[in-house]
Amino acid sequence: MTKIIDIDLLKKAYEEYTNNKATYGKMYNYYKGNTDAMANYKMVTERSNNKTNTNFIKKFIKEEVSYSVGNDVTYISKSGNKNILNNIDYYLDHWSEGHDSNLAKNMLIYSLAYELYYVDKEGQFSSKIISPREGYAAIDDFSNISFFMHSYKLRFDDTIYIDVYTDKQILHFNDKFEEVKAATKHIFGTVPVGVAKLSEEGKDDTLYKDIKGLQDAYETNLSDISNEISDFRNAYMVLTGVAIDEKDIPKMKKLGVMQIKDKNGSAAWLIKNINDSFIQNTLNTLEDKMYQLSSHINNNEKMQSNTSSLALRSRLISLEEKCKLNQKSIADCIKTRLKFLFIYLQAIKNIKYDFRDIKLKFTPNIPQDDLMISQIIAQLGDKLSTETGLSLLSFIENPKNEIEKLKKENPMSLDDVIGDE
Repeated sequence: MTKIIDIDLLKKAYEEYTNNKATYGKMYNYYKGNTDAMANYKMVTERSNNKTNTNFIKKFIKEEVSYSVGNDVTYISKSGNKNILNNIDYYLDHWSEGHDSNLAKNMLIYSLAYELYYVDKEGQFSSKIISPREGYAAIDDFSNISFFMHSYKLRFDDTIYIDVYTDKQILHFNDKFEEVKAATKHIFGTVPVGVAKLSEEGKDDTLYKDIKGLQDAYETNLSDISNEISDFRNAYMVLTGVAIDEKDIPKMKKLGVMQIKDKNGSAAWLIKNINDSFIQNTLNTLEDKMYQLSSHINNNEKMQSNTSSLALRSRLISLEEKCKLNQKSIADCIKTRLKFLFIYLQAIKNIKYDFRDIKLKFTPNIPQDDLMISQIIAQLGDKLSTETGLSLLSFIENPKNEIEKLKKENPMSLDDVIGDE
């Protein structure tokens, strides 16, 4: 084996990875709905023990993913290079349509997600999303990745394998850092990993951290009141001043009739006096706090009569601002993705591009007033380029391609408007 990295350093990195893995595993469990409230719910013997799961964390994450990357990212060439956009579209076309959504989901669960780049068996530029439960990046003080560790198991094999990616090759170990096969080279010349990082606070800046306690309290209280209601079916009958033969009880229960011959006797149900307003207020408070801390809105609330796109957007201001921060973090990773795509194109296809020529545009998947935007574009006239104007419309994915289609369909009427764009 070519010793290009210190094994002791790898062991220390792996130790830090395993120390954090339990916390990341807990975050993933909460995303799946496996909460402490459900796991530790106190059972009462011979009484109703229903557990009511309400997964707000998954709901909020899915909403943010949909708002942030529900619409495809638009690529714009700053130099107006048509070929660079066509090649990005062509060489990434075999990727899953949900790739960016999966990247955003993992980033929001853990505040961190990795994108590993490689050349697949068919010679295509490909990527695998790796969560912090499966990978660890050693990052220096200048935000450069020194090496990346990917931990995994094979099917029907309990051995833990660790692939270590350096700037030139991939080292293959088991969890004791014994080499299991010879190192393999890669073409990228630097550690082939992109990072989607939500913030510097890491694990402390997640929905799990913000609303875990509220989520547990809500599920516990909702389960308790659900069981209280169910227990009314098993309520106790209190008989005063009268004795009933035990053999007669099933018959009375069937007929729903009870005869009390003693004039001083009485019968009544023993029930709890529950203040339903107090319970409902508690649940409403917990739910409201979760929506407030997550910057989401409750779409089940009754809306005012004004349901215009502008009114809807005004309700989503806080969520939209939060999703803009999500998009910036994802954009950092996509820029790294383009960098490695262009390294691949130069090495394999002998095509040279500069990733800094590409500008990314995100279109939030929220109500867009395209009519108002089109009126603004029309009023600006020749003060705004056609490509920029088209990029502002939510239903236009590739402004450059749209212009080419317009030229082919009606070149005479468009030449004066778009010229040589």
